[in-house]
Amino acid sequence: MTPAPRIVLTRQQESNRAWAEQLTAAGRSVLELPLLRFEAIAHDALPNPEDFDWMLFTSPQGVRAFAVAGLEPGEVLIGTLGRGTRAALAEFGWKDLLDVECRDGSELAERFATQVASPARVLLPGPERRMADPRKSLEDKGFEVTELPLYRTLPIPADELPTQRLREGDLPFFCSPSTVRAFCAAWPDRPTCVAIGETTAIVAREAGFETRTAVTPDLNAMVRAAGLDPLPEPETSEPTEMES
Repeated sequence: MTPAPRIVLTRQQESNRAWAEQLTAAGRSVLELPLLRFEAIAHDALPNPEDFDWMLFTSPQGVRAFAVAGLEPGEVLIGTLGRGTRAALAEFGWKDLLDVECRDGSELAERFATQVASPARVLLPGPERRMADPRKSLEDKGFEVTELPLYRTLPIPADELPTQRLREGDLPFFCSPSTVRAFCAAWPDRPTCVAIGETTAIVAREAGFETRTAVTPDLNAMVRAAGLDPLPEPETSEPTEMES
């Protein structure tokens, strides 16, 4: 019998950990190979969250960067992308009042507008760059929006990456175009991979990978796209917001 492939997790170390634990608990072989890292963005002055009516988070890292910046939500109402970001909120004792499950920031904006009447002032803490930008959707619906970039995602320098080659049959899981590009910059290998969505899949195919694409942007869908049996329990976190 051919052994199941080893799943190679390429996200940031903080993001890889929860997935590695889930996969290992389900009996999967896992290699953690973080290719990206987070870097905090310094600000001379930060807005007061209590000047806003709502604050929307699109990733667990956005929540943690908000806390690291020394900010507190106070009385502002909070909404998130899904259960993984809600779990990050819970680390600080904060609560998500929207309770929705969305694929990306744009879908979050649409769901928010169905539950909250405009006008309202909305703060968007999060990454420096977004692939799915909720701001325009919110502004088009009459909301006053302020973005607060708190971190950027950067490739780990090639000389800081592990030097080992992948084993035959290893199956990288790519969750953003950035992870594909970082992999290509470090290794000549182009194994079969799994992409979390079509945006990432396009970049992977252009780079020469035989690419399988998850139907939805979550770990279990990537496992299924790999041709493996689904995990026994539903995933507890959505991927960190996919950067360009």
